[in-house]
Amino acid sequence: MKKSATFTIGITGILCCTIVLCNSAKQTIKSGRDKTTFNRVEEEEGKSPVPNDHWYNVRSYPFGFSERDFVQQMNKVRESAEEVEMNRDVELGNVWLAEGPGNIGGRFTALEKDPADANTIYAGAANGGIFKTTDGGTTWTPIFDDQAYLAIGEIKVDPTDANRIWVGTGDRDFGGGSHLGNGVYLSTDGGTSWMQMGLEETGIITEIHIDPTDPNRIFVGTLGNAYEKTTDRGVYRTTDGGTTWTNVLLVSDSSGVCDMVMDPTNSDILYASFHNRINQPFNPKVSGPDSRIYKTTDGGDTWIQLTVGLPSGDNARIGIDIVPSTPNTLYALYVDGTTLNPIDVYKTTNGGSSWTAMNVFSGGSPLDPSVMGGFGWYFGQIHVNPYAESQLTVQGVDQWYSPDGGSSWFQNVPDWWTYDVHADKHDILYLNSSTFIIATDGGLYKTTNTGATWTDIENIPVTQFYHIDVDPINDGFYGGGAQDNGTSTGNQPTFNSWDRLLGGDGFRLTWMESLPGEAFFEVQNGALYYYDGFSASSIDPPIVSPDRVNWDMPYLANETSGDLFVGTSKVMIMESFPFGSYVDISTDLTKVPTGSFIGDESRHTISEIEQDKLDDGYLYAGTTDGMVWRGQGSGTSWTWTDVTGSLPDRYVTALRSSPNNEGTIYVAFSGYTVNDDESYLYMSTDYGDTWTDISGDLPSITVNDVVAVPNYNDDYLFAALDGGVYFSENGGANWSYVGTGMPLCTISELELDIPNKKLIAGTYSRSMWSYDVSWLTNLDGPPFGTGIAESEEDQFVCYPNPVEDLLYFCGISDAEIVVYDLNGRQLLNKKVVDLGNYQQINLGSLPAGTYVLQVGDKRKKIIKK
Repeated sequence: MKKSATFTIGITGILCCTIVLCNSAKQTIKSGRDKTTFNRVEEEEGKSPVPNDHWYNVRSYPFGFSERDFVQQMNKVRESAEEVEMNRDVELGNVWLAEGPGNIGGRFTALEKDPADANTIYAGAANGGIFKTTDGGTTWTPIFDDQAYLAIGEIKVDPTDANRIWVGTGDRDFGGGSHLGNGVYLSTDGGTSWMQMGLEETGIITEIHIDPTDPNRIFVGTLGNAYEKTTDRGVYRTTDGGTTWTNVLLVSDSSGVCDMVMDPTNSDILYASFHNRINQPFNPKVSGPDSRIYKTTDGGDTWIQLTVGLPSGDNARIGIDIVPSTPNTLYALYVDGTTLNPIDVYKTTNGGSSWTAMNVFSGGSPLDPSVMGGFGWYFGQIHVNPYAESQLTVQGVDQWYSPDGGSSWFQNVPDWWTYDVHADKHDILYLNSSTFIIATDGGLYKTTNTGATWTDIENIPVTQFYHIDVDPINDGFYGGGAQDNGTSTGNQPTFNSWDRLLGGDGFRLTWMESLPGEAFFEVQNGALYYYDGFSASSIDPPIVSPDRVNWDMPYLANETSGDLFVGTSKVMIMESFPFGSYVDISTDLTKVPTGSFIGDESRHTISEIEQDKLDDGYLYAGTTDGMVWRGQGSGTSWTWTDVTGSLPDRYVTALRSSPNNEGTIYVAFSGYTVNDDESYLYMSTDYGDTWTDISGDLPSITVNDVVAVPNYNDDYLFAALDGGVYFSENGGANWSYVGTGMPLCTISELELDIPNKKLIAGTYSRSMWSYDVSWLTNLDGPPFGTGIAESEEDQFVCYPNPVEDLLYFCGISDAEIVVYDLNGRQLLNKKVVDLGNYQQINLGSLPAGTYVLQVGDKRKKIIKK
């Protein structure tokens, strides 16, 4: 169990909260409707020793993740989207609206500026494309959204022509949620248009260096396909502006370039550092014997390995940088292959012939030896400020700099847990001796005084959402949990002022409809919290070995019954949430008890829980190892039946119950394997006894979510894929790509905002979007698919509405009133009390919320306060 946490939370429409665990800091958060000062969460709870591989793990069971297959299928999606864009129905041609957040941020990997104009800056996101500013960071514009590959590793402006911009695709830091690219791109008009310039098979581009004396000669450093061993990696050179490329340095089939510098006075001299990096299921390689530095003095024709004074053995990442005015002076930062923390910083003054360890972890003001946080393969760079060459910077979880060439070191960012500057720093762009911008896992930050103070400058929507929700009380507000950026809430009008609801990895946010202002939210590894309108409390389920919990633990709250269900390796229930006790209502539902699990058993957990929306005596659970179960019962008494049947052996990504028909349940799966042309989406109309494939003509990429539209009898479906949103009007037989304007990216989850007739999409790279579905004319009708709509002409009269307890009627003596919730479940069935001039019923037993009243064949919505 995690230690209990005390929260101070302000809510005026949006939740603003904070957890105080190890430290706290005063912070003023600006809301679209208020300003709330509070102590907020400054601890990334349970932060993994390495950035979590959740995105990759979801897609790697059981045969591993085939990035080649993913890339191939995304190409098909791109072609399909462009084709549909010309031939789609008008209803599917609407433009997606970016809802935000812009201010919460996400992972950035590359920064570059116009050599002649420091206000023109380019920022590359790990999987969100490229953004450009011409006013120093006040406003940003996406300039790469028309491309199918939005993972960016490097940006370089031609020193002879600022309109020529070279871009390398693929995430250079390559964590578990990273993507490969498809080579290098060139823009000749400042980013307005792009041309693919080759190196498609190299996977990840980490470095681009342009010869300032001959811009047609370019050197490119590649990490390679970091999912498999290939020889398409190393250093490449072109002498004809990218028409042809030659591999001039290949070290091994499992190592590639992690850093490279060019002598600014002699473009024939380059230094390249290599790094062993292969991300395989259950056995990732982050270090090895090929982590070495190489040098060429003849433009890449020949290379020598630099060894004198440098560490041998298995190393992890190596960062290098050069002193521009004295280019024989270089610094190298070595990361230990076992601890994944720095070994030391090494210096050469003779062009690499020999190196000296600087002993940066000793002395009166040493460098923090844990600056990398134990995952130095994810960081591992050292930077020389070209405007103040004695100033060195080492980036990691926090950031340290030396003003005197490495003799003394000082942290020049606030502690990461304050979130004043986000944790995990990946690049730095120097504008002058004291002004620079850094790229982090939570956006871009600028200082004008060498780090004494910082300003968050990006306002760029690149948040990676895992899950989203629609606020049922505060009209048109949305929220969700994101990778390394906690849980946040807001909407388009508050685009650049979403509120953060704590740090770490945020996952499922569930607002209560009948309990206004109350909500559940969670952090990684099953850290679950309940907010009661005034404060929040930890309500973690007990996780005792051999029980296991997913990084993204599923839970489900039934407001009507007051039951809270959570899934670990088994299903638990808390009756009368939020402060009851957890009781097991199943045994281990994964393949671990049978001994048929693959790889590490800790990865075999429950990934999804769902309850039948129209019959809560049925509960469903899906697992990371392809099992689907049906539970029948109530309270703490449930019996479980394996209903996996002929379903595929894949990771269950979604379980969704129909709002239209009892016993109808949808299940989606992930999975990428070579030559696998299937997509995995199934439907059962008999509580899981039999399953029907409804993937139709969906592209063969992961299906992350499916939503059945209310009142359309399960004919109208939306599906969230790793490549966009799709719609079916015939129950899944055929699918069409939805909308324009949103870049091609992973859609994590979908929700319907019924009052505003919007489809809300949470993306894993470009924040949250909405799509106008007002063409779904029955969307806000009765919740049970009969087609009977409200009509002012034939409505019965009742008042007051909203109502507290007694609801009054006119002219319906002896009538029977049936009350339904918005999921179509019958809650009350009673006759009115006839008092002569009026009639009444008492609704005091119902919790606050929105309901549907039926008298005969007439229906009316009411709000219970």
